[in-house]
Amino acid sequence: MSLKVERHTYHLKKMISIISKKIIKPSSPTPSTQRWHNLSLIDQVVDNLYMPFVFFYSNHQVATIPKHQFSEFLTNSLSKTLTSYYPWAGSLKDNATIECDDHGAEFFEVEINSSMNEVIHNPDLTFPKGLSWGYLSSSTSGALIVVQLSHFECGGIALSLCMSHKVGDACSAYFFLRDWASLTRDPKLALSPPYFVQDSLMPSIPFDVPLFSPVIEPKKERCIQKRFVFSESKINALKALVVAESCVQNPTRNEVVSALLYKCATSSSTTKSGRSQLVQTSNLRSQTPLPPTSIGNIATIFSTPIYENYEHDLKLPKLVTDIRKSKHDLSTRNNLQENEYVKVMLEAYKTGKLPFHQRNCDIYTITSILAFEFEKIDFGFGKPARASQESGSFSNLFILMNTPDDHDRGVEAFVNLNEQHMSIFKNDKDLLQFATPF
Repeated sequence: MSLKVERHTYHLKKMISIISKKIIKPSSPTPSTQRWHNLSLIDQVVDNLYMPFVFFYSNHQVATIPKHQFSEFLTNSLSKTLTSYYPWAGSLKDNATIECDDHGAEFFEVEINSSMNEVIHNPDLTFPKGLSWGYLSSSTSGALIVVQLSHFECGGIALSLCMSHKVGDACSAYFFLRDWASLTRDPKLALSPPYFVQDSLMPSIPFDVPLFSPVIEPKKERCIQKRFVFSESKINALKALVVAESCVQNPTRNEVVSALLYKCATSSSTTKSGRSQLVQTSNLRSQTPLPPTSIGNIATIFSTPIYENYEHDLKLPKLVTDIRKSKHDLSTRNNLQENEYVKVMLEAYKTGKLPFHQRNCDIYTITSILAFEFEKIDFGFGKPARASQESGSFSNLFILMNTPDDHDRGVEAFVNLNEQHMSIFKNDKDLLQFATPF
């Protein structure tokens, strides 16, 4: 494994000491026959930003491993994983192509002058500084994978992964993390090679789409993230409420939690538009002939109707009914030929405005990763004490993850709103009846 090492001793915010920065290359060179990786049309219209995940492991989980060995274990297994995920060790050539040149992933090792418990509910310190998860980048020079290993004063650690959205979606990130963790536990394990979709189903378009959309920008006002936990018992109560007052049978965790979050967000909104719409993402792997573990951006979006009157329209049973209908309508379409996300973004490039903005309504986006067991990613230390995300800078964004308790199929909701909106939302009585804030 070829490493390039830089050592630093400076401090960031008087809390972080960077021990080292390494460039981790694939353990085996990528063959010349695999030099070029063609992006799909969905990849092209996805903005050039990082998806940030972090996993916390307590002192008692890692106490038997000498501190100096963590980096060696993780970089060795990362190098082997990049051999299978070779495009992710490459360089973004333009908005249609990755050059699989074994450029490598960046790996930071740092010390945080704090206990893990002081950071676990505000995890931003566990991510490398300067990455574009909120503020978009037109540069092609950054690594597609950036990792940070953080050591806390208490002996616990955090491991964060920042993956370029250009090379894959949250499902792809999960498969990468699962395989990396497996190779860390068992270095002799033979991985099943991932299937890279590239442009096989949705060929890229010939005109030059920029690396970032000029209309998808972070809100200028300060964005606040708070975490709300829905226990299994509270979710069951929500489901019972919906079943009793609608025709929806067997509502899912995703449906009832999404409906409640959206209802409370709109009722606490400080804007005066009086109109709103819920947009959700959907994984398309089950609707294609692809292997279920295919790698790339293989997703679309679906949305509820636009609601004109908060008091009349935004009743929980109606919202769940509308979400269920929107999902059914999605399942009846060919979402490769009629991909709604691609349609929306291409229209935005042509007009300079998102179609939602042209309709003059507030848009709330919910991304659910409940189908993926991020909370069980085990690098040999056991399941993480907590899995989380960086707060980012996009308001009106909600991310749903599983809670870490095996005996409670609860939901953690990461809610991003502007400061004024959050001050009202976090005290919503309907929300607090079912969710616990952190």
